[in-house]
Order: sequence, then C-alpha cells, then structure tokens
Amino acid sequence: MLISMAVDFRHANVATRERFHLTDARIARLEAGNLHADVREVVCLATCNRSEIYAWTASHDPATPAAFDHAITAIARAWMGNKADAKALLAIAQRQAGLDVARRVLRIATGLDSQVMGDGQILGQLRDCYRRASETGAAGSVLHRLFDTALRTGKRVQTETSLTGGRRSVGAEAAATARDRFGNLAHARLVVVGCGKTGQSVARQLHKLGARDVVCINRSAKRAQQLAAEVGGRAAPWEALHVELAMADVAIAATGATEPVVVASALRQARANCGTSTYPLLLMDLSIPRNIDPTLHGVPGITVADLDALHLPVLQAEAARKAAAPAAESIVEAELESFVEWVAAAAAREAIRPLAQALTEICRRELTFAAGDAVADHATDRIVAKLLARPMTKLRTAIAHGEALQAFSVTLESLFAGPPIPPEPPRATPGARRLPRTSRNR
Repeated sequence: MLISMAVDFRHANVATRERFHLTDARIARLEAGNLHADVREVVCLATCNRSEIYAWTASHDPATPAAFDHAITAIARAWMGNKADAKALLAIAQRQAGLDVARRVLRIATGLDSQVMGDGQILGQLRDCYRRASETGAAGSVLHRLFDTALRTGKRVQTETSLTGGRRSVGAEAAATARDRFGNLAHARLVVVGCGKTGQSVARQLHKLGARDVVCINRSAKRAQQLAAEVGGRAAPWEALHVELAMADVAIAATGATEPVVVASALRQARANCGTSTYPLLLMDLSIPRNIDPTLHGVPGITVADLDALHLPVLQAEAARKAAAPAAESIVEAELESFVEWVAAAAAREAIRPLAQALTEICRRELTFAAGDAVADHATDRIVAKLLARPMTKLRTAIAHGEALQAFSVTLESLFAGPPIPPEPPRATPGARRLPRTSRNR
C-alpha cells in the first residue's frame, strides 16, 4: 500500500518545520533502504514549506493498522535517527494511506496544495526529489508510476488552466510584499541573500517591479555576479553581508544554510557603525531552516517576516487563482483514476502471474516443437493474452470492489508454480498406417 508522512505549513509553524526538515543527511538515511522489511520504495520531498515521505509497502491493505503503524514508526526513526526525536515527530506528523497519498502527491504537483496556490516552483522541486530517489534506487515501479502521473498532471494544469497565472512563487510573493510595505522600489536599496532558484525568482521579480539598486550576495561569488548582471544590480562579497544589510531598506534571505547567516549581534554592530540603527529595515526569511536570527524580532527599526508572517498576503494573492481550481481538481481526479486503474491492474497481474508463466511456458514449448522459434514467440504472446483477458478483467473488477486477492494468488502459485513439466515425445496415432515416401505424398 501507499503510505505517507508529512510535516507541512498547514499544521506546523516555521520552528516546527525547521526542527523536522529533511536535510540531505536524513534523506540519504531514508533512501539507504534500511527501513522496515515491508517498506519497499521511498521518495522524500523537502521544500521550505513541507518535508514529506512517500513509501510503498508490501502490505496491500490500508485497513491493517499494525502494518501501517510499524512502517510509519520505522520511517520516523530513520528520519530523525533516534527514538526520542522520532517520538516527537510521530506526535505532530500527518499520516495517510492508500488513495489519499496518491491524491496528495498529484495536488502538490499542480500547486493546489501549496501555500501559494499555483506555486510555479513546486513541480520542479517534485521532479528533483523523484530524480534523486530514482538515481539512488529508492523508487520502484509503483512510485515511478505515481510520480510520472504527478508530473504529467502538473504540466496539464499549467497548460490547460490559469491556476499558475500571475505571481505564484514564494519569491515573487516576497517581492510583492516588499513593494507593498516599502512603496516605490526605484529608490530603495534591496539585498538578496542567496542566489539559488528562490533568490533568482526574488531578484527578477524585484527588477520587474521597478527596483534599480539590487545587491546580490552568495557564497559562490560567480553566481551572485551572474544574477546581478541579469537584474542590473551589483554583487557584493559574502564577508560584507552585514554591512550591506545595515545600508539596505529591504533584504530577502533564501539560502540552503542549516543555521542563521544573518546574526543579530553582527547586524546591530554594523548598523551602529554605519549610523543606520534607527533606519527602517525589512528582513524577509524564505528559508527552512531559517536564515535570519529570530532574536532580531523586536529590535528597533527592524521588521522580520518569516514564511508564517507572509501567509496573509499569500492568501490574498491566492484568491485571484481560485477560479481556476475546479478545472485543476478535475484534471487531478482524472489522472488519479488512471493511476488507480494501473495499480489495480498491477495487483491483478501479480495475482495471475503463476498462471501466466505456466501458460507461456507450455505454449512456447509446444509451438516451438511444432513450428519453430520464430512462430512460437509471436503465437505464444497472442494465445496467452487472449486466455488471460477475461481473468484479468474479473480480477480488476474484484479489486475495484475491495476484494482481496491473496488467497487466489496463493492458490495459483500452488497449482502452477514449480519446475517445468518435461515435454512428452510425439505419439503415432493408433491405427494409423505410415504411407510410403513417394512423389505422390511428398
């Protein structure tokens, strides 16, 4: 069955999401395959708003509490690395099984389940996490199919609806918030800390909104220089971070650091040295873990907005895209139905596999004896497909009605699995008289 475990923005604040964020080390541990014996496939998704794990287990019955609980507990322990932290995670994480998991992944891919409805970045983030799981071998046939379906669904929503129109990324919303709070950006000094995907989105949107003085700072100077050139700004060295912030009107931080890069004591000292201690400074933190020291809240002149503080303007912008949501939901449900049909067919194929193998073996052997390999291969596939068409239809119908196939599969395994039956030698027809080999009967 499909299972999932999640810590997201709807049920956990920034501090909680920060504590349980799926770091590269945690993802590597989860993808290593040393989980509960029932957990066969795993994909991990980590963004600023969510940390989620999707898994496929050997148990095919979502109504089995014991199997579900054991698998979830194993995932939590691998996620956190110890029992105490795993217990804390289990106390707050959302858990789902079966169809709800598949629907969740498809909704995330379309942006329907994002903090910013129609988020333009989430589809790429989903693609990246799926690619990583594929490369490490953590994803198998079921999750391959699920994520293929999710990526196709996301693309359909982008091209067939207006859900992703207008501002839709966290970076774009942050830039709009800067304009709304500060006013005319043409006369403001803005600092972008971190020049990855989110930082690039912020800088580009600031430029579109009229910003002329954009300072780009990144640990890799080359990336900062490239982004600065693109938006008509300038790059500053990482060592000058706090001085640049002291001289800024607005700063937006979005790095992959695991601890704050904007330090309260260093910023206060820089503002004192620059004579800007009383100047207003808006700091926006778009990262998980947070990049801006939380103790800067309440410092005179400084306003700190993290992802939670940005939620209200996000909801206001979301209203403009709600009209497209029903069409997107319809696409999700159609694609979800196709995935469910595939899973049902896969379960039926697995149940009927012993019979299929036995039929294939017998047909190929007998046809090879009668007509040779070339004819045998083609004819065998056609004969077996025709023989199994009706049983497969019946099995898919049984699955759709919630019937279990384990007993049926065990019966077929006992009846048809095993060593191949040796072919019998050809027999002469009783009473048949062999004709003499003459030109008349050749």
